[in-house]
Amino acid sequence: MTSAGPAQMASYELAFPKRASPSAEAAAAGGVESLPAAFLARNVLWLCRLRWIVAAILLTFGLVGLFKGAIGRIGLNPPGNWPFLAAGVLMVGNIVFLTHAHFLRPARSQSGTMMSLWSQIIFDLAVLTVVVHFLGSTGTYIPFTYLFHIVLACIFFSRRQSLVVMVIAAVMFAACVIAERVGIIGVRNIFAGPTWQHGEALGSWPFWLHSLSAVGIWLVVWYLASGLSMMVQQRDSELVRTNRRLVAAQAERARHMLTTTHQLKSPFAAIHANSQLLMKGYCGVLPEKAQEIVERIAARCRRLAMEIQDMLQLANLSSSGQQPPEQAQLDLTALLHSCIEQVRPLADARGIVFDTDIQPAQMVGVEDHLKMAFLNLLTNAVAYSDNDGHIRVGCRSEGPSRNIVTVSDDGIGIPADKLPRIFEEHYRTREAVQHNRESSGLGLAIVRQVAELHHFLLRVASAPGIGTTFELVLCPPEQAPADSRKETYDGTLDDSR
Repeated sequence: MTSAGPAQMASYELAFPKRASPSAEAAAAGGVESLPAAFLARNVLWLCRLRWIVAAILLTFGLVGLFKGAIGRIGLNPPGNWPFLAAGVLMVGNIVFLTHAHFLRPARSQSGTMMSLWSQIIFDLAVLTVVVHFLGSTGTYIPFTYLFHIVLACIFFSRRQSLVVMVIAAVMFAACVIAERVGIIGVRNIFAGPTWQHGEALGSWPFWLHSLSAVGIWLVVWYLASGLSMMVQQRDSELVRTNRRLVAAQAERARHMLTTTHQLKSPFAAIHANSQLLMKGYCGVLPEKAQEIVERIAARCRRLAMEIQDMLQLANLSSSGQQPPEQAQLDLTALLHSCIEQVRPLADARGIVFDTDIQPAQMVGVEDHLKMAFLNLLTNAVAYSDNDGHIRVGCRSEGPSRNIVTVSDDGIGIPADKLPRIFEEHYRTREAVQHNRESSGLGLAIVRQVAELHHFLLRVASAPGIGTTFELVLCPPEQAPADSRKETYDGTLDDSR
């Protein structure tokens, strides 16, 4: 088929990510057990990164404090050496936590991750208490930085455990204030001048009211944050349970379909065989009207047998209860030629010619699955091509483990707005139904399932009246795209189409 110039083709692309292993079951709704170990481990590393930032801020503050004249002009007291000591302790602790996380990562141990989180929070609270003392426990707003860890505890821990964190923070802050009040340690304040030394100027009752009000605010924030966190975790647990039920229902439906199609396969095969005997006169010559009815029966049985075969293939591919098939080294060249020969009788009956450009290619995969994908693509190309058309089959290698297989036809094509749905089960466009009423609508769903199982990239480009091109990028899972993508864009089809 020729055209006057380049024709615009709409394209669609499916990429399938590596399937992640299922997360741990929720042991108690709303508890920390509902958070998977991998999520907690990522937050352990996130806390370590944040600790580097805090250490850098303390070091910068200590360096600025060396210039006493400059820092005095902005109303601050020179900090001395404590920022350097605090930053050093944070960095040493961070190295210890990162080392522990490195050894923890392969196992993703829930208990080990929780121990690391608890250790980091208690360590940070202890260092923070020292910082609060030097900056001014009652003369500044620095005590409110405890809220950071209280809120984090509400996210990572259960409500009872987060309350423990809040109590630990309150005890550390109270110990600091009492030690300052009774003279065990001196009162410090980063702000210069008597205006900011209200911790010393306050009387006994206002002083304790000031200190206890900070703890009271912490308690209110803990109550609100932990309540919201519990609501989110409970909703997440409900979603997990609902998703588990949906997966179980889908698996049950697949098992039921597999059983039903297996049971239907033999009766329809028997009906089809007997209709062939009747049509060929083994039971005597049939009247013309009876011959016509038997031919319709045979055609309907043939169509139903094809649908049953497609349903069996799709059910087997979708079933998660069976053992994964063994992979082997495959010769894509031989496999494609074998599939073409299997489809050739259908093409010859309509005068359709195969043009091949199949280069030598090897890959590791499941032969039966690839055969399903190739046969369905080739059968589709024949079914939706016009008589005396051409089908182009190509295969090229882009490295030792990356191959690209293309199947192109110059048939009826697919409208751009319907491309995203052609891989759905039983979906058929109006144009496809008018051109070929025999299809089950499962062929491309089988191709999609094979691509998803093997993490292949699947592309389709098409335009009505011009034709359709399917491209299957075959690569191992580690080279598969990181994220699932569904995107449409415009491509061009040159005059050779």
